[in-house]
Amino acid sequence: MTVTPTPRAAVSHPSRKLAAALAGWHRALLNAQAAGHPAGGNPYALLQAVMHDPEFTWLRKVSDLMVRIDEANAKGAKPSPEAMQGFLSTATALADGEDEEFHERQTRFVLRPEVVAAHAALQSTLAELRQALQQ
Repeated sequence: MTVTPTPRAAVSHPSRKLAAALAGWHRALLNAQAAGHPAGGNPYALLQAVMHDPEFTWLRKVSDLMVRIDEANAKGAKPSPEAMQGFLSTATALADGEDEEFHERQTRFVLRPEVVAAHAALQSTLAELRQALQQ
């Protein structure tokens, strides 16, 4: 019998659901930013660009949030309700354009279908999680 690992997005804890939605949005934005960039066709060069090229710095706000969520979930732990509220607040600020620098950069890609779809999925997840946490 073969055991198939459960996909990360299927995990029921709200923080994991948020992390999965953020990862999809981040991936779409990263791919959009990488299009036409010299490092875009080489995963190793792209990794270096993401870490060191100022053109990719704006995406760190999303990746840093994903890291914070992953750290809160480390070794089976679950974030406190207060931590979840903080994660939701930060994600909402990024998704809703409250962070002016981030908003200006991400609006360059709003017409790309994959970015639109990932942003819509994130917004849906945020609304669902906000509602669930209020109950």
